[in-house]
Amino acid sequence: MAETLTWKHFLETLATVLGTEPSELKRETHLYSDVGIDSLGIFSVGMRMINTYKVHLPLALVSGMKTVGDMFDAMEKAVAEKGDVETV
Repeated sequence: MAETLTWKHFLETLATVLGTEPSELKRETHLYSDVGIDSLGIFSVGMRMINTYKVHLPLALVSGMKTVGDMFDAMEKAVAEKGDVETV
């Protein structure tokens, strides 16, 4: 069963993948310069989110994500399009 998409759960999942604390992540946190991950890291994070929330998210979209907020917005849209997973 897919997880419910909430900002808090999203940040906890993302922080786990990135090896940081959720409190260090904000919507405007830049994935490359603030977090220090590269494009392969972005794909790894994207795949973790796809698997966690059981949604389809085109990898081309994942590669265009620049901030934590971009990633959350894309996940929120994918969850809403799927229709059988809650967002809170």
